[in-house]
Amino acid sequence: MRPPSYKAVVDEFAGAIRSGALPAGSRLPTHRALARERRIALATATRVYAELAAMGLVVGSRGGDVRPRAGRLRRARTLARAVRAPGGGPVVQPAPGPGQAGLLRQALRALAATGDAGALLYQHPPGGRRRDRAAVATYLLDRGSTPRRRTSC
Repeated sequence: MRPPSYKAVVDEFAGAIRSGALPAGSRLPTHRALARERRIALATATRVYAELAAMGLVVGSRGGDVRPRAGRLRRARTLARAVRAPGGGPVVQPAPGPGQAGLLRQALRALAATGDAGALLYQHPPGGRRRDRAAVATYLLDRGSTPRRRTSC
């Protein structure tokens, strides 16, 4: 039997939380228990909980305790807004969270100030740009690692 994809597990938990089958404040299985129960990797279980947290459905504590979010759950339509694609079909885009618009504006200004914003619009050569490879090599050298030169792609 093939283990379920993480999206199926996310959808199952999201449905149970929204329907009230998993009430707010109840304790969800630990990452390891979820991985064992669903026969998925521990990293996949972590990804499930991370996606549920990004959806605003669960909160986690430092000890690894994950619980459905207390208080009124936001409806899916407040988490995303529907817009029309160029072909006329609906496209769902995440709604920006508080303060994210300002952070995005800052990041775009910083990117534009580098003078290399246009380079981000084009596909880079296999292996990346020479300048980026040099930056990574310098980073690794500073930490005692010796990067080796690739001879083929």
